[in-house]
Amino acid sequence: MSSMSPAELRPGTVVTVQMKGLFRMAHHFALVTAKTGPDGLPLVVANSGETGGPAEQSWTSFVKGRSHRAFYPSDLAPRTVLYNAYAMFGTRYDFFHWNCEHFANACHGRPAQSHQVRSGVAALAMMMVGGLALVAARA
Repeated sequence: MSSMSPAELRPGTVVTVQMKGLFRMAHHFALVTAKTGPDGLPLVVANSGETGGPAEQSWTSFVKGRSHRAFYPSDLAPRTVLYNAYAMFGTRYDFFHWNCEHFANACHGRPAQSHQVRSGVAALAMMMVGGLALVAARA
């Protein structure tokens, strides 16, 4: 992972920023486009509940003052990655089945999955089992 300057990132690069609030351990994913936004930085394409699905947004509104990480997870050409991204406009955001990480993976030709959701569900299940075991032990 790299934290290169936004202007140095090639189109199709996945960028992530740490979420705010309750989901601080999670990261929000987007793809760098070949377009420049009003802030002079690359526009990104992100799938979020805020926009209801994949949409372009400025670098500044995506990052919101947070540091970013960047990586290119496939051998697909940037043009192909962005073609895939724009072809998915009109799909509906779904936290569990079609979030920002699902979207970024699918654009790169990888399985549309979210390791963050999977890990979160597993952690929640473990906490519930532990809680039930504690209740059973006290009974």
